[in-house]
Amino acid sequence: MLKDLMSIFTTNKPIKVPKFGMLSNLKRIINENSLRDVNRLNVMLTFFVLVCALIFLVLAENSKVTIVMSIKSGLYMFTISSLHKYMLRYSAERFYDNIFMFRLYRYVIGYIMGISLYLFSWYIAAPIAGLKPLDNFEDLMKYGLVGFMINTVILVLHDFVIVRRVKIQSDIEVARLQTRNAEAENLLLKQQIQPHFLFNALSTLKVLYATDTIKGDQYLLHLADFLRVAVSNNRKVLDTLEDELTVCKNYLNMQKIRFAESLEWSIQIEDTEKLQGYVPTFSIQSLAENAIKHNSFTTRQPLKITIRQHGDYIEVFNSIKAKSYGDNSTKSGLGNLAERYYLLTGEEITVKNDGKVFCVGFKIITDEGSNN
Repeated sequence: MLKDLMSIFTTNKPIKVPKFGMLSNLKRIINENSLRDVNRLNVMLTFFVLVCALIFLVLAENSKVTIVMSIKSGLYMFTISSLHKYMLRYSAERFYDNIFMFRLYRYVIGYIMGISLYLFSWYIAAPIAGLKPLDNFEDLMKYGLVGFMINTVILVLHDFVIVRRVKIQSDIEVARLQTRNAEAENLLLKQQIQPHFLFNALSTLKVLYATDTIKGDQYLLHLADFLRVAVSNNRKVLDTLEDELTVCKNYLNMQKIRFAESLEWSIQIEDTEKLQGYVPTFSIQSLAENAIKHNSFTTRQPLKITIRQHGDYIEVFNSIKAKSYGDNSTKSGLGNLAERYYLLTGEEITVKNDGKVFCVGFKIITDEGSNN
């Protein structure tokens, strides 16, 4: 759905986003908004049938037939359109991850219900209206075909409403993605110049050069590499896992020099081929930063951060010892990452907290034709 996204940041250079399965989750497509639109369509169809019946009633000579069949048509249209809406919801909930079974179940059951109900309604209404009942196979086939056509029109219109709703949602999500990435860029630029970050970095450098010039040189190199990559990547939506880990290593090395034995970190990669997959830019680094920001740690009780690639997923673990004082955090970093990842892939990040370990994970994105 986002295959034509361009210029995600406020820049004149277009940025291409890989093609991902934004619409793979049927439960997100068949939501309350789309069902509400379908319900409005059902009311409009019923109203349309009744208006047409009223016109025929005015023009017809046999008003009894027109009245009975008009009522029959209106009731049938309302009933069957409502049943199709129910089948739409039910099929999406039951087969949300299997589009073939979703369509098969919805259409087969829908047509069976629709044609059967049409024949039954005719069987009930015809004698009341004084019409010939369905007493032979030819009539059953003829009116069965009419029921098939009516239900086809209803299903097509329902699909049109859903596609229209998805298009609207797609436009909204594109705009939100543009806004969120612009915000992420601004936050990144602020981080590069914000007094807190630079004050800590310069203060650490001052202490290191006064006590250990070798560590001071190491810290300065990591800081320079981190800022260089931050500036060069601030317009990217995605980065390779390998490059993202490089950024994260520079950041963690800086913090390791600063906090010494109070901080322990490790990176575990099971499959080196996954390093060429993609992750949102500054996703892993921001998770490591959040762990340091929101936890207290000492030499006796160090903060342990583990970045692990497991199968198709990358996970960031950290031990939990929440600070006793607040830092007025709104947790916007994690929320921003969750929204960016969903808008790009249609999938959720996983967040686990058992009171001892906090873990955030998400699937590594694979797209050989991506251009970031």
